[in-house]
Amino acid sequence: MPISDWSTITHFGNSVLLLPAALALMFWMLAAGRQRLAAAWSLCFGLAVVLVLISKLAFLGWGIGSKALAFTGISGHSMVSTAVFTMLAYMLALSGNARLALSAIAVGLGIGLAVGSSRWVLGAHSVSEVALGLVVGMWAALQPVWLVRRQSGPLSHRWVGVAVVLAIGLTPQAGQPAEAHGLVVKMALLISGRAVPFTREMLDP
Repeated sequence: MPISDWSTITHFGNSVLLLPAALALMFWMLAAGRQRLAAAWSLCFGLAVVLVLISKLAFLGWGIGSKALAFTGISGHSMVSTAVFTMLAYMLALSGNARLALSAIAVGLGIGLAVGSSRWVLGAHSVSEVALGLVVGMWAALQPVWLVRRQSGPLSHRWVGVAVVLAIGLTPQAGQPAEAHGLVVKMALLISGRAVPFTREMLDP
């Protein structure tokens, strides 16, 4: 597959797009009367975001990582795409049909896997960073589903899900990933007091 195609796939893991999408999903749950699902999603997704951020700040600011595992922080693209698309697909397919719901979850996980693979192909993350991102994202999406598994039936206001899909697909790609990463770097330098961030080459053997 050409590199340009992998770059397009990576676009679907951009936190600049998916963090607002995650918030939109929460409001959709609330509007549909699924307060428990909204609370569980907010808590689990929020914890996942914090975990990713801490892992990145720890490396960029203090060099906490592993050279043996080529680990410098959890892949945010992998985590966010897996969590958001899995939950979005589940909500769009929710109708009381367990087989349809499971198929939707599989589609969401597949999108996360594709985004994670793109991060590795493009050299942005190692296998360990992508794998951990996928696991954390999977937990963030499936834990809320499991917690409220007894609530069935389709969700109203499905136009919200359609709007989220269109926004992610149609928003231009230029410049957005760098802006998100740059903010994390600035945070790491501010907190650690360093002048420059740590890089992979600085990892201790």
